[in-house]
Amino acid sequence: MINLSTTMMESDFREVLCNKLRMGFPATTLQDIQRGVTSAVSIVHSSLQQGKFDTKGIETNDEAKMSFLVSLNNVEVCSENIMTLKKNLENDCRKLFSQDLGGDQAKAKIDSCLSDMASVSNKFRDLLQEGLGELNTTAIKPQAKPWINLFLSVSHNIEEEEFNDYEANDPWVQQFIVNLEQLMAEFKVGLSPISYENLTSLLTSLIALELEKVVLKSTFSRLGGLQFDKELRSLIAYLTTVTTWTIRDKFARLSQMATILNLERVTEILDYWGPNSGPLTWRLTPAEVRQVLALRMDFRNEDIKRLRL
Repeated sequence: MINLSTTMMESDFREVLCNKLRMGFPATTLQDIQRGVTSAVSIVHSSLQQGKFDTKGIETNDEAKMSFLVSLNNVEVCSENIMTLKKNLENDCRKLFSQDLGGDQAKAKIDSCLSDMASVSNKFRDLLQEGLGELNTTAIKPQAKPWINLFLSVSHNIEEEEFNDYEANDPWVQQFIVNLEQLMAEFKVGLSPISYENLTSLLTSLIALELEKVVLKSTFSRLGGLQFDKELRSLIAYLTTVTTWTIRDKFARLSQMATILNLERVTEILDYWGPNSGPLTWRLTPAEVRQVLALRMDFRNEDIKRLRL
């Protein structure tokens, strides 16, 4: 019975959920809308050819989104429930074997069956991560990446007047945070707390990666470096409030870039490098440190090249 149940969960039920997730999470870009319209037209055309108009195959965008999120929640709960079932069966079997029923051979068979059950639970967990990855790629990245790229439209090669103006009228990070909050609101409502946490983790990794790219395409003054440091601190502070997981490790490289961009002179990096680094573990290579130093418009290339890192 254990083997039969395990087989049904893996080959039948998991496949049902897998098929639902393969439908994907509908995005809202123009290209995706056009694909959705084409699909709907195809269904209508097929129905008319058969002499009837059947709308059962046409799923609205909102329905498709909800179906995907519900399927993710079901996958997560299935993985947990399978492990709960395994533990309950282990307890029941332990009581039986304590009465010397079945012997060592029977116990070995039961242990093997329960091990297969744990393996199936892991397959559901893998499917969950796959579905969350699809959600991150389809629904979050296309929205978040353009918002991050707006960083490039804000000059960080600034003087005191612009710095003060930025302080009064934030040019990028506050609106970025508002956009993120609105984007994630739908998923916070539709996903279980655990799945939402996992999705938020993927989001923070995405932000750290894409923000690093745009920073390396920018130029900075001393005050521009200070502005970036303020923006990064605000972003990390916000993201810390939306997840119980620590995220500072994901932004370690960006935080070190902000430190470099805030230096008063090139040689000041030596106060933080090598034997002077203290508990700090540098995530940037010497070549990357030089690359970031070169983003400062007031630092000379000759001084950067002379550094011994």
